[in-house]
Amino acid sequence: MEKQWFQQRLRQLGKTQRGLAKHMGLDPSRITEILNESRSIKIEEAVEIADYLETPLDDLVTKLGASIARGIRASSLVVGYVGAGETVLSIDDHAKGSGLYKIEAPQGEGGSVCVVVRGNSMAPRFKDGEHLGYSRDEGLDPAKCFGRECVVQTKDGRQLVKIVEPGNRAGEVTLVSVNATTPIEHNVAVEWVAPVTWVKLHSRP
Repeated sequence: MEKQWFQQRLRQLGKTQRGLAKHMGLDPSRITEILNESRSIKIEEAVEIADYLETPLDDLVTKLGASIARGIRASSLVVGYVGAGETVLSIDDHAKGSGLYKIEAPQGEGGSVCVVVRGNSMAPRFKDGEHLGYSRDEGLDPAKCFGRECVVQTKDGRQLVKIVEPGNRAGEVTLVSVNATTPIEHNVAVEWVAPVTWVKLHSRP
């Protein structure tokens, strides 16, 4: 564990160990145990730490002195459904660490979250029943997501998977489907958008 690097990184970002504990949903004493190497770290926790420290996961694993064996299958939490031609509400609203179920994630994507596609407006790119992993790291600024396939949460409570394009006003976007028979939605107010990072066909348990 490169404890000095860890503490320097927190100072660089103006963040604290207590803030990290809150981010992870842990007691602050657990962070101290991690730093003192008296507590092992789960892959899901390493993902949370990397997110808080704004550091690539592989780099963080090296700094922690931990290793993720090649070929080991990491898991991804399925947090809900996303509409691709169907109306879907309520996503990513489970208690921290819970969800519908877990699936095996692609290498390097352990600890991420994913959703299940409902509908065919994004076919053949994304099909009904497929799982989409996504990252909200860039979702605070929709402009970073223009032209990309994203999971989208709208102000009116819908959760969709669409290609995101600019809207006419700040905080609004245009939502485009791959399937040309699905109408384009113009000037949609959004809570957040998150680029799709991987896709996997997986039967529900």
